[in-house]
Amino acid sequence: MIRSMTGFGSYEGCDELCCQYWEVRSVNSRNLNVRFKIPSYVRPFESQWIQQVKANAHRGNIEVFLNLKILKRDALPFSINEVLLEFLFDHLKEFASRRGEIFVPDYNRIFTIPGLWVENPLPEEGELFTCLCEGLKRALLSWNRFREREGMELKEDLLRRLSTLKTLHSRIEELSPSLSTKKFDLFKERIKEIIGTSNGVDRDRLYQELAILSDRLDISEELVRLRTHLCAIEEKLSRGDGSVGRSLDFLLQECFREINTCANKAQSCEISAVAVEFKTELEKCREQVQNLE
Repeated sequence: MIRSMTGFGSYEGCDELCCQYWEVRSVNSRNLNVRFKIPSYVRPFESQWIQQVKANAHRGNIEVFLNLKILKRDALPFSINEVLLEFLFDHLKEFASRRGEIFVPDYNRIFTIPGLWVENPLPEEGELFTCLCEGLKRALLSWNRFREREGMELKEDLLRRLSTLKTLHSRIEELSPSLSTKKFDLFKERIKEIIGTSNGVDRDRLYQELAILSDRLDISEELVRLRTHLCAIEEKLSRGDGSVGRSLDFLLQECFREINTCANKAQSCEISAVAVEFKTELEKCREQVQNLE
């Protein structure tokens, strides 16, 4: 299935353990880059989640967001530093006693003291980890469906443009057979104007050189290679197997090279005009292929 690199997916779920909300966003990139924006206490899971994302993508800048609220008390990854708390209480009681006052702790203020709350590592194979992995899996499914829909639209657009390119290719093929003859006649007339009726010129040798020169304008080989590339592009789009963006980009570059050679060798205003149309359509194809994974 052909997929776009640009996509969005999400998943929201809530049970007795936690409420989780995942978002997966991606944009174009030559390589695969994955970034997570997640709570610090689930950061130990990140390396495994990165592999989970990479199993679903070949290219693109991908950002994964997690908003998590743990509801089950036993699953909370926090605890109070009781040693520090007892130390604070004992010293405050002693301080208040020296002043002849009664110490009444203000828990709202005390619990904001830095270092009082301890963040405990979560078990990698625990209930919460399993639940979050399933949430990420569903977010990735949503993201892939989005990319597949956009990939299908890009595929249809590319196939339409490919049909236009084949039509332009056929027009160049129709113009090219008479090219050598026209150029030969043109060169012959120009030479006649230059040398006039001079008897010092070997006309047979002159015509031979003109024939060689006109043959150099032949673009049949370039047209064959160009058609081969166009057929390869169509085949890859039709099959739609996995990541095709890189190979399609390469084939389009080869098409650019061949059509440029055709225009330069032909030295024909008609073929040059068609080549400009061809390159314009190729550029639009390249822009679309940049979005494919």
